[in-house]
Amino acid sequence: MSSIDRIEKLIALAGSANEHEARSAAYLACKLIRDGGYRVVAKAADPWDEAFTASAWTAYATRAEPQARRRPAPDTRPRRRVPCEIGSAKRSGLCAVCAEPFEEGSDVAFPMLASDANLGVVHADCRTRWTVPIDP
Repeated sequence: MSSIDRIEKLIALAGSANEHEARSAAYLACKLIRDGGYRVVAKAADPWDEAFTASAWTAYATRAEPQARRRPAPDTRPRRRVPCEIGSAKRSGLCAVCAEPFEEGSDVAFPMLASDANLGVVHADCRTRWTVPIDP
């Protein structure tokens, strides 16, 4: 069995429902790819492959135009600012407002109210944009 065949089988096994088996297979596939000096690239599509299949001839006339994705309606509920205090981050994480990472020890804003404790942490610069909907 060639290395490429082993890598393909390991990648297929990485989609297993068993978490440990999938993790081991993904690790071994990555190791074989790295050790063999291989590059993972997308398979080039051959336009003639689809043209001569029976399903391509029958399905072509029934293909529908792709529909434009609709954006969700904006949240129009009244909002309140989250009262917060600035401190030093105990560990790295993601900002609850802009979703960008912050590092351990950087200045972040923590919510002051106990009811807001599960909202997370934000950059000190993002605290002015930190709002939540008002519960009715």
